[in-house]
Amino acid sequence: MIQIAPSHPLLQMQITFRVMQTDDLTQAWQLSKDLAWPHRLEDWEQMLSLGNGAVATTPEGSVIGTILWWMWGPQTACLGMIIVSPAWQGHGIGKQLMTLARQALPGFRLHLNATSAGVPLYEKTGFRSTGVVAQHQGNVSTVPLIPLPEGYRMRPMGTADLNAICAMDAAALKMDRSALIEHLMDDGRGIVVDSEKGIQGFSFCRKFGWGHVAGPVIATNSIFALPMLAYWAGTCAGQFLRVDIPQDETLATLLDQWGLLRVSSVVSMTTEPTENTDTLSDSPSCFALCSQALG
Repeated sequence: MIQIAPSHPLLQMQITFRVMQTDDLTQAWQLSKDLAWPHRLEDWEQMLSLGNGAVATTPEGSVIGTILWWMWGPQTACLGMIIVSPAWQGHGIGKQLMTLARQALPGFRLHLNATSAGVPLYEKTGFRSTGVVAQHQGNVSTVPLIPLPEGYRMRPMGTADLNAICAMDAAALKMDRSALIEHLMDDGRGIVVDSEKGIQGFSFCRKFGWGHVAGPVIATNSIFALPMLAYWAGTCAGQFLRVDIPQDETLATLLDQWGLLRVSSVVSMTTEPTENTDTLSDSPSCFALCSQALG
């Protein structure tokens, strides 16, 4: 347990920072609701089950700040759900939560997606911007079928695909999210695109927030990624669907046409900026995130 002394007239009592527990999730969920974030209590439960977290509390036990992190491999982690109650902002609580997460992840390369308001804080702690993620969402209209190239097929994902899609995910994102992929196979619906050459792409769709989310979408080429996104949009026609995409104007325009409008964006940040290197034409890429928190 870590405590800090008050640094502002409003802080006439000590704030406690400790490990997040399942009993904290209802209050954490309320914090996200107060910010109009769409996460359900079930979404919080799933995220904590896959990782770890810390909370800031008052002496009365009220949760006033949260942070979660997920270790994707021995040296890479994602941070998310970094929230401080509006009534308690400006007192260094977010900075202290970030410090605790970094202490729990010594030597790790860290990734997060930040709101514009959070970027200055993260830059001060060693993060650098690597791109923009656009949030698209809405009630899906009728979506035209996007055909696959000849010789390729789209099919339901099976347990026998696990090793191949975990390897593809790791190649695209440079982290080992095998635990996440296994969870998604149990929690959501998955599809793959393959041919005699093997799997060329995979994607998931699951319940999240106000409806469903499509992601991650990983593929060796957009000609495989777009048909998968069109499939999920068609499956969710008339329902609420969310897709978070790395900045891509072609894909963004297509999502807009389907009724999935861009509503906001966040800045992708890392403690080790990616160098500009040539990407092989058949290397997997991420066309849609699992979520802004999980990557």
